[in-house]
Amino acid sequence: MKPTTVLPDDPALPGLAAIRVAGLARAVPALGLDGGPVELVLRAYQPGSHATLEARAARRRFAVKAYADDPAPEAALYEAIAAGLVGDSRIRVPPLLARERDLRLLVVAWLEGPTAHELLRRGQGERAGELGARWLQRAATLRVQVKLGPPFGAPQVLRRAGEWVAAFRAADDSLGTAAAMLVGMLARTEPREEAPRLVHGSLHDRNILDVGGAPGVIDWQRFGQGPVELEAGMFLAAVSRLGLMHETLADETARAEATFLAGAQDLLDEGAVAWHRAAGLMRLARRQLNQWKGDRVARARALLGEAARLAEASG
Repeated sequence: MKPTTVLPDDPALPGLAAIRVAGLARAVPALGLDGGPVELVLRAYQPGSHATLEARAARRRFAVKAYADDPAPEAALYEAIAAGLVGDSRIRVPPLLARERDLRLLVVAWLEGPTAHELLRRGQGERAGELGARWLQRAATLRVQVKLGPPFGAPQVLRRAGEWVAAFRAADDSLGTAAAMLVGMLARTEPREEAPRLVHGSLHDRNILDVGGAPGVIDWQRFGQGPVELEAGMFLAAVSRLGLMHETLADETARAEATFLAGAQDLLDEGAVAWHRAAGLMRLARRQLNQWKGDRVARARALLGEAARLAEASG
């Protein structure tokens, strides 16, 4: 979505309602804003679920996250990661600045730097791939004392993929047929997975940033437990989507992919990565159906075609 200064009226998000009525300073007194001017921009919004605001006050900048459900697990995760990264400058995760339990609000620091998506568009594919690999390498050794959250392994991925077939078929019969065939291929080549670990749950090219030369990872609300190949597959799916949708970026996304795989190959099972990348592309193809610009069916078909190629290669 495009950033906007208009805050939605959503009764499911009490924190957002409090900010609209009383302002951020009163809604979150722990920030110590002292009634000074605050600029708010809506950066992400899912009606009835969550919203993310960018807040600027004097020289301060932070992210305000409003939820319909209790964000206590995410708050605990930010605190646990901060404890696990004491004295470590190799990666960045935004620290928790404030929390309003009754309003279901979290405030975290704003990480400054270009996203991997922006780097790809600037012709810095190698840098984007390097950031992703460096994050996986450090995350593999990160130990956090927190409940890991819901499982995100291959069985859960297959369940969601199967549910998407109806959505593809509703948009176009041939898409539904292609999606059903892809789910069958994924079912036949499902990887064996052991020892789940903390996973971000939405590790795409807009959630990894270059923060002063170190990888930063934002938006942890979907975290859970799963294999490292899930994270790798999600990241690569987002990168390859950019190349498939924008032909002029194909070389850059290929460089990002090669750099990423070279930097993380000691952590990954190649077949499992291809499997999760195929599933990630199917998810992105499903999201294309919600777009109204251009030929959404053609874009979804291109993503499903690449996903089928990867699923076949994963077996």
